[in-house]
Amino acid sequence: MATLIKANNLTKTYSTGKIEVKALRDLSLKIDRGEFVSIMGPSGSGKTTLMDILGCLSKPTSGSYNLNGQLTDNLDDNYLSEIRNEQIGFVFQTFNLLARTTALGNVELPLLYAGIGNRERKKRAMGALEAVGLKERAHHYPNELSGGEQQRVAIARALVNNPSIILADEPTGNLDSQSGKEILSIFKKLHEQGKTIIIVTHDPEVAKYAGRIIQIKDGQVEQEKTRRKAVEYKVSTPDKINKKTSLIASLVPGFASGCKGLLTNKMRSFLTVLGVVIGVAAVIGMLGVGEGAKRQITSQIQKLGSNVLMVFPRRPESKEEALEWRGRSKGLTYEDAIAIGEKISTVNQVAPQIRTKERVRYLDKYWDTRLLGTSPSYQTIRNLEMDDGRFFDQEELDSWAKVCVIGKTVKEELFGNEHPVGKDIKVRNERFTVIGILKEKGRVGWEDFDDQILIPFTTAQKRFTGDDKVQTIFVQAKSSEVTDTTTKQVGALLTVRHNKVVDFRVRSTEEFRQTIEQTASTFKLMLAGIAAISLIVGGIGIMNIMLVSVTERTREIGIRKAVGAKRRDILAQFLIESVVLTLAGGVIGILLGVIFANTLGNMMVGAGTFGPRRFFGGGGQSVVTLSSILLAFFFAAGIGVFFGMYPANKASKLDPVEALRYE
Repeated sequence: MATLIKANNLTKTYSTGKIEVKALRDLSLKIDRGEFVSIMGPSGSGKTTLMDILGCLSKPTSGSYNLNGQLTDNLDDNYLSEIRNEQIGFVFQTFNLLARTTALGNVELPLLYAGIGNRERKKRAMGALEAVGLKERAHHYPNELSGGEQQRVAIARALVNNPSIILADEPTGNLDSQSGKEILSIFKKLHEQGKTIIIVTHDPEVAKYAGRIIQIKDGQVEQEKTRRKAVEYKVSTPDKINKKTSLIASLVPGFASGCKGLLTNKMRSFLTVLGVVIGVAAVIGMLGVGEGAKRQITSQIQKLGSNVLMVFPRRPESKEEALEWRGRSKGLTYEDAIAIGEKISTVNQVAPQIRTKERVRYLDKYWDTRLLGTSPSYQTIRNLEMDDGRFFDQEELDSWAKVCVIGKTVKEELFGNEHPVGKDIKVRNERFTVIGILKEKGRVGWEDFDDQILIPFTTAQKRFTGDDKVQTIFVQAKSSEVTDTTTKQVGALLTVRHNKVVDFRVRSTEEFRQTIEQTASTFKLMLAGIAAISLIVGGIGIMNIMLVSVTERTREIGIRKAVGAKRRDILAQFLIESVVLTLAGGVIGILLGVIFANTLGNMMVGAGTFGPRRFFGGGGQSVVTLSSILLAFFFAAGIGVFFGMYPANKASKLDPVEALRYE
């Protein structure tokens, strides 16, 4: 008969601290294909260690082990896993079934790691259960089965890949005598079908079923006894397994096992996911509020007018500069505004402005508001629309007319429901006739267009300021393409007019918009960064829970490795659990984040203590963009991979023998 197993001078040494224990000492043996062998010996004799080596669960410290013509000493873990999956079936004393998996699922396990498709896998598993008389119990869990039935499930699992070797470690040790006889009769039938059966036992009654008994003592073969001559049965050849060795093949069983593992601890999984949910929701919420504020800013600044430049007076920045300006700087004047409009060809319109805070009166009602003196072109430059009446014209500007245009807030405070056009109001005891009401525009930057009164610039100079000074000159370029050119030309013209003293600044609304948007973007990222910390904390929680899960499921890992799971299969399983947790948290977090963003945005806007209303007015609200959703989602997935990698890697590197013995 052909030699199937050949071991030469096997030595296995275990180190426990500074003490070394030799479990095997130069042990040699040979087992032919189709034999039924019993390995006996007292506790501590090394028989279980020998079975671990013969089953490719462990490697000897020294010596050589040849299985089916192949030397196994230098094979890596993945190759040994393939051997266990294809050529060896294990039956353990403690059954080693997955507690939360049905009998059918337990039997399917080796096929799962062999890359067998779902339909074929179930067909083979059901056939193996039928062979051991448990077809009707296929969908029962181990705790619903008797000891004998559990061991028959373990035998079915060992047979499902049609291996050539069955290794059984005290297979009847936890069974009553009747169940034990039934299990041994199954082994006898398997032997008659050509399987090589190796049983490790200390029970002489069990050993009688074997054709050869190998007695081990102190890690060495003490004696061998052939009870009967070997009968050469027809040896069956294992079915060729269509193995899938790609990473995807590891992900399929890993995903199924990972999801099942999460569902077994629903509350713990939920609490773990909660940290990710809060983190993702916070990130999306903060980004949404920031983006909403940014868009509100852009929208409101557009109301200031397009292609608009603003010329402001500038104070000297040092004593030296003040001395240099003395006698030369005259500040901005109305003539400067006229010169800009007349001498720069790229300018469309110009409007000077002076402003002051005044108390106005209508009959017995008073209101403190802002008084602006400007020109008719101010209406076009600042995109002002009339709700009623009209804006003052050039003739009224030239004649210093005492007419005014009021904002909606002023109208409501002074007139209520009364129609104001044509009526007079008093400003510093000067009587002004209301000729128009501005359409509601709200606050834009520092300027509240609804709470102001506009009068002709010349009237403001004569009645209130008494000089020709201008606080701001608004310049509208003909197009956005010439805005930069216009800025330079305005600066050059005013420098010449002011005796080469640069006592002014020229700013564009576009520059203002970019500055505010940049500030808003920085603030948005800062908020998102703070929120992301909670997501990282959630990731740390996931790593902690996964480490606990690895410890709790150490024996399960050993079982999976014994039936053929490679390192990457275990790695994928636990990594998928971590990623599924974070992705589930990510999806829920996205939904809550959108709600949170809108709620928070509306609260901020409504309160008026922060956000767009305080500075920009209007009804701004949060904007949740696709980019913020994708950022939060993939960041959560990355957190799952990053914090799940260490526990998953730790699980994949567990020694199968130590894992199986873990209590």
